[in-house]
Amino acid sequence: MPISYFMFRRKKYAPEVGTYYSYDIVAYGLLHQGPVQILQDVSTDAELVFRMVMAFNRYSLSPLHLKDAVLDMLE
Repeated sequence: MPISYFMFRRKKYAPEVGTYYSYDIVAYGLLHQGPVQILQDVSTDAELVFRMVMAFNRYSLSPLHLKDAVLDMLE
């Protein structure tokens, strides 16, 4: 099943830092109505998350590997 990855900006709040914007990555299967997998609060760096999403789409990353791929790219 083909998977498409998208990023979404969300307004968040943490007592230590106050209000901030963070980016989620969502995997959608073309045959499904809703998301296949969601990783919330990946990063506050929009450019980094955009590069992740572009790479995951380019290389057809399986959603099974999404969390590991994100952790690798955050190192």
